Amino acid sequence: MSLKITNTNGFVIGGVLNPSIDTIYVRCNVDMNKQKPITDENDVITEISISTNAKTTIDGNLFDAAISVDGISPIYWLNYLTSVTDMNEQYLEIETDLKEKLEANNPGWTITIVNIGVG
Repeated sequence: MSLKITNTNGFVIGGVLNPSIDTIYVRCNVDMNKQKPITDENDVITEISISTNAKTTIDGNLFDAAISVDGISPIYWLNYLTSVTDMNEQYLEIETDLKEKLEANNPGWTITIVNIGVG
């Protein structure tokens, strides 16, 4: 899964505004070796935070790298619930967490979760 992010003003890449690039895709590559348990008030582990590497693709696979694009960091700690038993649900929770973080910082962006390469 990936996040399809649209900004009608274009994106700042390498410190330069690119008004012709109004859509990018971001996906999270998770590192299950770097995990942090998150506990509730009773010290019960309810969520797991994992290190992710956000890879950005722009302009028809022009870039496919962990780069900083207009406030999108290459590294995030993202959460999923410990009750998740399906890997697809787990990845959806991770992508949803990133979507919420990006929407909070960039309210003008349109962000949707999409499947790329699935026909």
